[in-house]
Amino acid sequence: MLEKIADALENQALFRSEIRSLRDEVDTLRRDRREVEREYSTKVSALEAEIAELRRRMASRTSAGGIDFPPAEFLSSPLVIRSEGEYLGVQGKGGRPFSLEDFVRLIERKMSESMDVGTSWRRQDGHWVLVVRTEDKPRGRVQNIVLVARRTVTPSGNTVTEIIRLNIDGNDAPDALLLTLFRQLRAVFND
Repeated sequence: MLEKIADALENQALFRSEIRSLRDEVDTLRRDRREVEREYSTKVSALEAEIAELRRRMASRTSAGGIDFPPAEFLSSPLVIRSEGEYLGVQGKGGRPFSLEDFVRLIERKMSESMDVGTSWRRQDGHWVLVVRTEDKPRGRVQNIVLVARRTVTPSGNTVTEIIRLNIDGNDAPDALLLTLFRQLRAVFND
């Protein structure tokens, strides 16, 4: 009889040890689940904010007379300026030419809590017009940039997107400023 009681007590001790182990494992799983829930909650909040921003942008574009957007080939063609009869472009990342799409991405990356950036497109006289409105919220400064571009074929037969006009706050930028802009872009992408 004592042997049976000893076996029962030994089994009970093993069961208690197993129960403690299971409780520890359940606690660990609960902590892990709470951490994953926090991470997903953060990601969901970020996505909801992004969706709200996209809806706001779409609403402003729609209220401005509809959405017009250049074709992908136009956006992905090498972006050039013409200086003294020559077409000048910038080598982008990965050895591919810098495009209008890359330019727009650079502008839109400036968006932050303190800087609001809005872009819109429209067709005008056979050219594409990109309108960029930036607002530096802390300073209350608004800047309007209008870039006019067209599809062009260079003398060497390359199809490119040429900037034919850049207007900043109602003032046309001189060719020298465009050339400086392209030199700065080249420096950024060659570093």
